[in-house]
Amino acid sequence: MFTELALASLLAVAPLARATPDVTVKVLPSEDCSSYPGYDAASNTAGPWTIQLVDSDNTAIEGFSDTSVYSISFNPNTDPKPSLRWGSITFPTRNDIAKNPLKCEGGVLKAWVPTDLTAAGAPTNVQWAPLVLSPYPYDAALMWKIDGDTPQIFEHYVGDVKQDGVFLGGYNTSTSWGLKWEPADVGSSGQDYYYARLLGPNSADPVTGAPLAANETTAFIKISA
Repeated sequence: MFTELALASLLAVAPLARATPDVTVKVLPSEDCSSYPGYDAASNTAGPWTIQLVDSDNTAIEGFSDTSVYSISFNPNTDPKPSLRWGSITFPTRNDIAKNPLKCEGGVLKAWVPTDLTAAGAPTNVQWAPLVLSPYPYDAALMWKIDGDTPQIFEHYVGDVKQDGVFLGGYNTSTSWGLKWEPADVGSSGQDYYYARLLGPNSADPVTGAPLAANETTAFIKISA
C-alpha cells in the first residue's frame, strides 16, 4: 500500500520546468458543430472522438485520453436505490483502460457516460449527456447532470503560427487545465485518476489565493481527431 501511494504521489508532483507553452488563443464559433473536427453538415454532428492531454507539466500523463468519475447519492432510510448525482470528465493514471468518447451534436458537447445506477450500485443508462463547466470558477470541471457554463473550443497560435488541432476551454480566453491526482473511489470504477479543472478568471483558491493546489499540474486538452 505504501509503495502504491508513494508512486502515485511521485506521478502527481510537478517538474521544475513548466511544459505548457505560452500561446495565443482564438475562440471558435460553437453555435453549431462546424468548428469541431469531423463535422457532418447533414446531421450537424461532429465526432465521436476522445480528448487528450498535451503539453503537460506531468510528462507521465502526456497524451492520455479521458475517462470519467461520478458522485453517488444514497440514503438507506429514504432512497429505494442509489442514484448518480453528477459526473465529471477525468484522466487516468494508466492509458490502457476504457475511455469515454465525446461528440458535438447540434452545437452541444456531449459525452457517452452513465446517467443512473442500478439497485446494486452499478452504472447504467449510458447515453450522450450534455457537458458543462461547473459554475464555480475555482472548480470548473467538465461535468454532466448539473447546470453550468458552456465549454468552448479554440485554436492555438505561437506567434503567427497556428498550432495543430482544436482545444477545449471556456470563458472566451482560457484553455489551460489543472490536473490533480485523486485516489480510487466507488465512482471511479476502482481506478486512481486525475481530476481536471479549467484555469481562468477567478480559478485561484478562494481562501488562499493560490493559483494551483498542492501537486496540481497543468496541461492543454486537445480533441483527438
